[in-house]
Amino acid sequence: MASARQYKRDEGVPWPVLVDDLAGTVHQSYGNMSDPVYLIDVAGRVSFYGMWTDAATLRQAIDELLAQGGRGVAAGGIDQRPHLVASFFDGWRGVSRGGIGGVLDYELGVPGGATLTFLGEQTKPLLRPLALRTTPLPMAAKLGLGAGLVAGAVLGVRWLRRGD
Repeated sequence: MASARQYKRDEGVPWPVLVDDLAGTVHQSYGNMSDPVYLIDVAGRVSFYGMWTDAATLRQAIDELLAQGGRGVAAGGIDQRPHLVASFFDGWRGVSRGGIGGVLDYELGVPGGATLTFLGEQTKPLLRPLALRTTPLPMAAKLGLGAGLVAGAVLGVRWLRRGD
């Protein structure tokens, strides 16, 4: 229980955190995903399930559930998108809490995962506004970023071909 209290303090989690037993009884009753999020409504039903924990998606689901008086399905009920960007930029604290064994397990389970997560932690001050938002980017910003990436790729290909 002390670890759960420390986790809440370290991560600034304002809501109750469920502590499962070592066998993962509660986790197994909901499913086998490694990083799920379940939003439970006031009636005790799953209102929202996210296959990956993502702050922006969870916030949208919480806001919608609260607007509905705490009952019913929120944000479509399920989010199956793999939110890898946020995982790589904000996952190092969790990985490193497991010590060297946790880091090695992650690296072996997801080749390059621990390395990318460590590098993401180093670049977090620069990329936080894009990678770690608590609200989704506006569509205009997404389109602008997409256009910038396409333009950068075109210029990169031209630069590489120039050497031929």
